[in-house]
Amino acid sequence: MPEHVDFFEAVVTAYPDDADHAPLLADPVHARVARAGDVVEGDLILAAVSLRGADYFNDQYTAHPEPYDPVCQCGVCCHLTHEPGPVVVLSNGHPWPTCDPWLADALVLIIPAQPLPDRFAKE
Repeated sequence: MPEHVDFFEAVVTAYPDDADHAPLLADPVHARVARAGDVVEGDLILAAVSLRGADYFNDQYTAHPEPYDPVCQCGVCCHLTHEPGPVVVLSNGHPWPTCDPWLADALVLIIPAQPLPDRFAKE
């Protein structure tokens, strides 16, 4: 039986409207919304996504996923120990000196390390 899939519209520009956020450092044409649990090594993380829109980060960063350790002493992982559902760490020590834990089902705007194939490309 096919799994239910939600698609989220993501309007991505090189210059987010929010003055607190830096322009994207990469071409946003390949940006897509993904679950944090589906982010892979090398994906460029641009923003957190919710039904309210995208919350762009001041610093886009490259994902280096690793298992979540609820007893990690970084000072951030401990805040997700009582959250429902699995947690993933998308980066550890870059660009911050702490881990970057996310609920696995949280939505994130990324530019994949391996872009999806062009639907219109001729083989």
